[in-house]
Formats: sequence, C-alpha cells, structure tokens
Amino acid sequence: MTKLQLWKQRVFYGTTDMAGNLIWQMVGLYLLFYYTTVLGISAAFVGTLFLCVRFIDAFDGMFFGFLIDHTHSKYGKARPYFLWFGVPLGILSFLLFFNPSFGGNKVIEMIWISVVYTLFSLIYSGSNTPITAILPSLTDDADERANLASARMVMTNTGTAIIGAITLPMVSFFGGKNQQLGFTIWGAIVGLVIAGCFFLAFLNLRERPIEEENTNEEIKGYLSVKESFKGAFKNKPWVVLTISFIAVQTFWVVRMASGVFYINYVYKRADIVGLFLGMTIFAVPGNLLVPLLSKKFRNRNLMDASLVLFIIGSILMPLGEKSGNLILLFAGNIIGMIAMGAVFTLAFVMIADTVEYARTNLHIEEPGFLSSVPVVGAKIGMGLGGALSGWILTWGGFSSSNKVQSAKALTSININFVWLPIVLAIVIIAILHMYKLNEKEDSVSEKAENSKLKEA
Repeated sequence: MTKLQLWKQRVFYGTTDMAGNLIWQMVGLYLLFYYTTVLGISAAFVGTLFLCVRFIDAFDGMFFGFLIDHTHSKYGKARPYFLWFGVPLGILSFLLFFNPSFGGNKVIEMIWISVVYTLFSLIYSGSNTPITAILPSLTDDADERANLASARMVMTNTGTAIIGAITLPMVSFFGGKNQQLGFTIWGAIVGLVIAGCFFLAFLNLRERPIEEENTNEEIKGYLSVKESFKGAFKNKPWVVLTISFIAVQTFWVVRMASGVFYINYVYKRADIVGLFLGMTIFAVPGNLLVPLLSKKFRNRNLMDASLVLFIIGSILMPLGEKSGNLILLFAGNIIGMIAMGAVFTLAFVMIADTVEYARTNLHIEEPGFLSSVPVVGAKIGMGLGGALSGWILTWGGFSSSNKVQSAKALTSININFVWLPIVLAIVIIAILHMYKLNEKEDSVSEKAENSKLKEA
C-alpha cells in the first residue's frame, strides 16, 4: 500500500471508534447527570437500570462476534456491520436524550428510559464489535496493527475530548435555562455525526483476505457456538485480557460518571467542568507513544507501567481539594489521561495479539468472537460502573436538590472518582501477571518455523 492509502485506512478506521465513543462519552459523562439532575429520577433507580441492562446484554458482543465470523457478503465479514448498526446507533443516541413528558407520569417515563437504554446498548454492540474484529484483516503487519490502534485511539480521544468540553456549553446554547431541551437538540446533532462517521467508514475501508499459514495443521474456522467458546477459553492470554478489560472499563465508567460531581461539589468549580472534562485530549500523547514503545518493550509491561502512572495521577488530584489547588487537579488529570490513552491503545493491540495467537498456536480462526472483548468489557464495565456510581452516591446521601452536600456525600463522590479507580487499577496489575503471551518472542519463533517449513 502507498503512504496515502495507509493514512486513509488509518483515518477511516479511527473514524469508526470515534463515532462510537462520541455517544460513549456522552453516556459516561452525562447520562447519570441527565437522568438524576435534569429529569429528577432517583440515583438508585438509574444505578439499578444500568446493572439490569448489563445482565440482558453483557455478552451480546460475543453474539455479534460469532455472527461476524459466519458472515458472507461481498463487503466482507465485519465491514457491513458499520452500515447495518452504525446508522441505528445514531438514531438511538438522539433518543437517549429525548424524553417525552408523558403527562408527568413518572412510571411511563421510567419505562421509556429503560426501553431506549436497553435498545441503545444492544445496537452499540452491533456497531462496535466489528471495529476490533476487522483489524486483523486490514493488515498482517504487527507494527501497522499498532499504528492502526494508535490512530483509532487518537481520533477517539480527540472526539471524546471535544464532546466533554463542549456538551454543557452546547446544551446551554440550544436550551438556555431549559437543560432538557438543550440535551435533546445536542443529542440529535451528535446522533447525525455518529451515523455519518460509520457510513463513511463503510464506504472507505476494505477487508483483505487473510493468507493461510504454511503449517502442519489446518486452521479451523466457521466454528459452532460451542467450539467458539471452547476455543476462546483455551486461549489463556485472551481470558486474562478479558478479565482485565472488564475491570478497566468498570473503573473508567465510575470515574467518567462521577467527574461532573467531583468538580461541582468537591472542588466547587462549576465554571471549569467543560475544561476539565475536555482534558480527554491529553490521552492522545499516550496513544501516540504506544507504537514507539511497543517496538522495545512487551505490551504487558507497558500496560503495567501505564496503570502505575494512572495511579500516580489519581493520587495528586485530591491533594488540592481543601486548598482548591487547580494545578494539582489539572496535573493529576493530565497524567491520568496520558496513562489511560496508552492503556486503551495497548488493550486493542493485545486483543489482536490474542487473535494471532489463536491462529498460530491453537490453529483456530475466530477473530470476530475473540475481538468482542472491548464490547463485552464495555458493557459489563458500564453496568458495574454505573451501578456502583449510583449506589455509592445513594449510600452517601447525595441529593441533587441540596445546594450543599453533606460530608458523607462528598466522601462518596471521592470514592467514585479517585479511590475506587485506584483500587481496581492495582487489581488489574495483579491479574496481568498471569498474561504470559510475549508477542515479540512468539512472532520471531513463528516466522522461523514458517521459514523452515518453506525451505523443507
């Protein structure tokens, strides 16, 4: 491929995840706030809704991955799903923030919210599972996979930073004092952008057939459901990575959902909410560092180092609470964002590594099923994180009607934003010590083996 073609592929590949994460960021940052503060629905109900929906759709990513592995179309396996599910995702992104009054009937209102949120979660999986599943068919070069994953996360974090920074100003611009109207109009605009991004990605990305390896064993594809699960759980690096990714998504959802509360009530600086949430852009340096560092270090070691850096950044932020020191707040958040930019980029590269491991070591071809890890992790993390956020706020006695929150309520916000993410990051580091896949040594031995087979 020419350099122009490579960059075109990277840009439109990044467009897919940027589209999905525009609404992911909206949901993570503002949906709990929108439901509880704007619509006046109890935090306990919202937290329970988030968890219940996760029981419904927690593993639908695997279902969509299985469908991708068994899809036959002139457009490829994964690519058609950008069209089939990307446009509906844009529509449901609007409906999440469109709430008819129903004559003031709160029961019907909660039913509406529950139905829309459930449908959104299902369609989100259908549009996002193919993003990771298509990566192995875009290139067979390990370095280019890292470049694609980096481009994906750069565009994602750029988009989510913009969403974080301008959502509340846009809500105010379109709705004035009517926040509900502002969220509805802004949700419609974001929905149109999402649908357009997925459509453009569908038009411009192309899947390449994966060449058969010259090995002694035939690679088995088109597996049954039972065989897919059996093959996945034989893949120990994949199992460890899946558990780790769920934990990552859980603490990240908790942190995102509580960011507005932390700045509003702990630092008492509502004027900097947009600026603080827009600092997601600092994840981009972390995204860009991965392709450079992954050439020298193992991906697992880089993941450990990134999580340690996140912990350091998280510890800095509460140090400035009493004095209102914004330097410590911003410095800690910048460090944390750089670290998480690397974490998420590495996660997608490592997933592709486990797909390659399945082919070369287990002789199993199931990229769609194995690549469902991000969606499964996101869904379970969204459910656990959303539920924990709501329940911890309820435990603290938080009430949006109180202009001044109690000490216990402020403690609950601190737990959500600072301490629970730190604890889970430490747990992930411990789990990753069971991840034994060394992508560099395995790649070298694989090439040597194939070379010997060709000579023979």
